[in-house]
Amino acid sequence: MPVNEELLRVLEAREERWNRRLALSRGTGRTLVTATLCLPVAYRTAPEFKVLLRRLCSLLREQLAQKGLELREEEPLDGADGPALFFTVSAPAATVKERCVEAENRLPGGRMLDIDVMDCQGEPVGRAALGLPPRRCFVCGEAAALCVSRKIHPKAEIDARVEQLRRDCLAGLEAAEP
Repeated sequence: MPVNEELLRVLEAREERWNRRLALSRGTGRTLVTATLCLPVAYRTAPEFKVLLRRLCSLLREQLAQKGLELREEEPLDGADGPALFFTVSAPAATVKERCVEAENRLPGGRMLDIDVMDCQGEPVGRAALGLPPRRCFVCGEAAALCVSRKIHPKAEIDARVEQLRRDCLAGLEAAEP
């Protein structure tokens, strides 16, 4: 069976991102926030979605600042798995995760964001640790991990939903601009 070169590049990029996350979380004494796009790889690597990630992260920073959390941007990473933006903040990881989940639910286009949080020892803080429900599938609303692992939805259905999310996000971003 031939090795899928694209899959290997994506897996290597994920490992590189993980290693960067560990280095940033353990090296700063601060909580680490990593923002990526919660979309299929083909969208995460598309130029227009990279721009959307930046715009969404600007809104995320504003929303978290309103809650008293000042994010400091660290060096971004862009690989075969798409871009990742890293931020550090001096606040407890559980508090940061709660605020980030709120942002994913409230920001225009927030459903496209995947915001991961690590404490200053490099331990991920997930939704389950806070008693929060798992992320929902953006197509059907069931647990996203099940839909992804079982490949429940056909590509055409996913593509249509991603396009709708993109349009809704752009409309929301335009409405949010002064």
